[in-house]
Amino acid sequence: MRLRTTDLGVLSIIVFLVTLWLLIARPSLRPENNWPLIYYLGLVAYVRTYGSFIEPYVVYAAVIFAMLIRFEFLSSGFVKFFRLIESMCLLYVVWKCFLYFVIV
Repeated sequence: MRLRTTDLGVLSIIVFLVTLWLLIARPSLRPENNWPLIYYLGLVAYVRTYGSFIEPYVVYAAVIFAMLIRFEFLSSGFVKFFRLIESMCLLYVVWKCFLYFVIV
């Protein structure tokens, strides 16, 4: 196992850690909290500039579901479904960053 210690490798581990934080903290955050949207703004910028190993459509889907969670008229069933889809997208980002940082 060899670790990538280039600038992009270190940036991918930062994205990995922040995504992991959001994945863990998202269930306890209120739906109208702005931190997830700020995170997604940075993630979209990262994917468009450096993160060619992450599928952008998964990130865009996560952004859309994060925005849909903010709607207050949705029932709790829709919010749980949207959080599930968003969590799956975040797990994908965590997995791809981990694979980029650690070369097997």
